[in-house]
Amino acid sequence: MRKVNVLWTILYLIFLAVFNLIFYMVGGTDHPASVWISYFFIHFAYLMLVCTPFLVKKGREAAFFGFPLSSISAGYFLVEFIAGLIFILVAPEGFKVTLIVQVLIAAVYAVALISNMIANEYTGAATERHQAELQYVKESSMRLKAVMNGLGRGKAAKKVERAYDLIHSSPVKTDRQVADLEYAVFEELGRLESAAAQNDEETVSESADKLVKLANERNRRLKLLQ
Repeated sequence: MRKVNVLWTILYLIFLAVFNLIFYMVGGTDHPASVWISYFFIHFAYLMLVCTPFLVKKGREAAFFGFPLSSISAGYFLVEFIAGLIFILVAPEGFKVTLIVQVLIAAVYAVALISNMIANEYTGAATERHQAELQYVKESSMRLKAVMNGLGRGKAAKKVERAYDLIHSSPVKTDRQVADLEYAVFEELGRLESAAAQNDEETVSESADKLVKLANERNRRLKLLQ
């Protein structure tokens, strides 16, 4: 991994090395302010292009979030590079027009980048919330299914199946006001699994009944919150 990072760093530095070599060898160091302003903004645009991956929200959707941001930074660098080269070649004596144009381009880029980052934050929060909502039904159902498969067809198995059917068909959308009940369900699931592993059908039956009560109370509260 360290070798890959070094190679990427070298790749990033190639543009800077070539650009600066041509800039100083062809034009020297005696330039008006307009040229140095463009020189700075070209470097700034390239720096933002390189640093954009570090601005991407981490997680499984990183590629999804990263593509728009990278596209915006790449577009900004391309526009800035062309505009900067024009100002460098023309080299106007006054710097005001150059500065205004460069600041406007950078401002448009900043608005587009930050807007997308804000949108990504909202999308990421919604995705995380959706995953949390799925966890209660998905994980609980999966664990109950595993217990059912090891119980056979006795009375305890029927009670576990009832708890499974109830939770499996429960509303996925949740609310923090029922978090205590969902936590209690997970705790009771642990006791149910422990009892099933010890073939303690009486405790399994009692635990399954508690799960049904907890799940029903959770669903009842959710209906009241709608």
